[in-house]
Amino acid sequence: MSIDSDSEPDREPEPNPEQAETEPPAPTDDDGEPTPDDHPESAAIPDDEDSSEETIPADGVPDEPPTSFQATIQATHLKTVLSSLRALVDEARVRITEDGLTVRAVDSANVAMDDLKLDATAFESFEASPGTLGLNLDRLADPVRLASKDDLVQLFLDPESGKLIVVVDGLRYSMACINSRTIRAEPTLPEFDLPAAVTVDRDALQRGAKAVDLVADHVRIRMEADGDVLVIEADGDTDTVTLELDGDDIEILAAGEASTLFSLDYCKKLVRTIPAGTPVTLTLGEDFPLILSYELADGDGAITRMLAPRIET
Repeated sequence: MSIDSDSEPDREPEPNPEQAETEPPAPTDDDGEPTPDDHPESAAIPDDEDSSEETIPADGVPDEPPTSFQATIQATHLKTVLSSLRALVDEARVRITEDGLTVRAVDSANVAMDDLKLDATAFESFEASPGTLGLNLDRLADPVRLASKDDLVQLFLDPESGKLIVVVDGLRYSMACINSRTIRAEPTLPEFDLPAAVTVDRDALQRGAKAVDLVADHVRIRMEADGDVLVIEADGDTDTVTLELDGDDIEILAAGEASTLFSLDYCKKLVRTIPAGTPVTLTLGEDFPLILSYELADGDGAITRMLAPRIET
């Protein structure tokens, strides 16, 4: 069976929001349900002002589509990648080389960013020339969602039509790509020297987010210098909640003074798209962005996620 999507028209690049209270468009989860709206009070992720100009990033990958691309990957790995990216954006530039692919994307409010890398070894097979694919992630997720977790998903670029072909369990889906220059350019990845770092299981973070959701729409994550406890807490109008993680729950990589307030809705978007049971490294400081990093595809990929702090008023 063949399903061809109509070509999507080019669009003007999104403006760089100047007000931190700008509300990002509500993304959807894998079941098509809208995610909660949020009103962040800080926007600390850098932004490129003009995404319409031709750019060649530091890795030297051109904006033009690759002359050839074909790959086969386990559906469970591809679903994890798409779920993570779709929590923040619905379109992305996928940079492809012979060694794998990378995606860096920031949400429209400049509050959260993903920096994802998937090595060629994460695929069952991978052959490609350098280039960039502009993809609508929601449309790509549609046929992938039909795959069972043990299915293999075949991806290849049709050189004649320029469409991305997705083949899974007898289904052939032909998907129009987007001119990558019309998609918001990737931001520069900021570097921070933060004092505290800890590895914690994703399920513990999920428990903390659910607990905080009982009383407030913001969450504070903190550690003390020379401490051995990661504290997740929130103060509501009348109630408070505190979750202390220590001992077997965490591995302290660097103990330092750290305490920052974050939007709970953004935290939930990031945490719920991390696979259950995944060890996550948190790096944080005093009113600095939170950095979450973890492996993908059985260690053949990785993602770094950054969340700007919410400023108390």
